[in-house]
Amino acid sequence: MSAIFVAGTDTNVGKTHVCGLLLGFLLKEGIKAGYQKWAATGPESPPADLRNCLRMAGLPLVPELAGSQVVYHFELPASPHLAAEREGKVVEPELIRKKYQEMLGLHELLVVEGVGGLMVPLRRDLLLIDLLEELRIPTLLVAKSGLGTINHTLLSLAALRHRDIPVLGVVFSEATPGEDALLVEDNMRTIAEMGRIAVLGCLEYAPDPGAAKADFIPVGQAILAAIRKGSAPC
Repeated sequence: MSAIFVAGTDTNVGKTHVCGLLLGFLLKEGIKAGYQKWAATGPESPPADLRNCLRMAGLPLVPELAGSQVVYHFELPASPHLAAEREGKVVEPELIRKKYQEMLGLHELLVVEGVGGLMVPLRRDLLLIDLLEELRIPTLLVAKSGLGTINHTLLSLAALRHRDIPVLGVVFSEATPGEDALLVEDNMRTIAEMGRIAVLGCLEYAPDPGAAKADFIPVGQAILAAIRKGSAPC
């Protein structure tokens, strides 16, 4: 497996956090791993997702590589199709494919971060999941651990399976501290059983990077085992 796609059930569910932790974990395992995001939005330059991911992984920002790590960057914090239109631009899938292949050639394993949820439009005639289906990248789904996650996660799994996209499993992320433990436990169990999917772990809210990295170790081991296996049963 040369790449893993980290998708979210929605925006702000912890994709970048998981990508940074996973990237750092893979590097410590001796795997030459890299990071890519096909489109990022927001006024920060370089994009906040890139900076945060590299910081969590303990990697420097290399300006010469940034244009391949984040293929498209638009200032408006909105869906890529709208953010691009506001700048008079259009997301071209040909450029994403080209940059994706270039980054594959530089790394043993490329971690590709999604944009919002799976059905986010990159442009008005192209959804994120359309490109993911074409490239058939094994996908890790990141979901919130608290209230509302069952619906979002099962819908996302259904969308991936409808497109025959391999699913590695689900990682849950505690977006805010103090989530109800009973609710979180039942969410994980319900999604595992009804979604027929491997739950690879749950990350507690940990603003301290050291604590977050320690908490991620068993999750990283489970993800790496799923990567080596191929994909979880669908």
